[in-house]
Amino acid sequence: MINIPATSTKTKQDNIDNCRALEIDKNNIAECLLTGPNSCSFALPFGYCFLCQHPRLNEIIENTKKTKQANNTW
Repeated sequence: MINIPATSTKTKQDNIDNCRALEIDKNNIAECLLTGPNSCSFALPFGYCFLCQHPRLNEIIENTKKTKQANNTW
């Protein structure tokens, strides 16, 4: 899980710099990897996780993959 700062000058939809999501299915289904995503309007509670419904989900998934490759984590 990743913590993100609460302060931002961008709108929630525009600021995806800190968003991370793990792709579950090729049909735009991904798990939000952030700590406390219940405060995000794009997080859908699903069992013990949150699914990301962000309109820019594909970009978030790509950013997560790049971060994973750079850090060699997850």
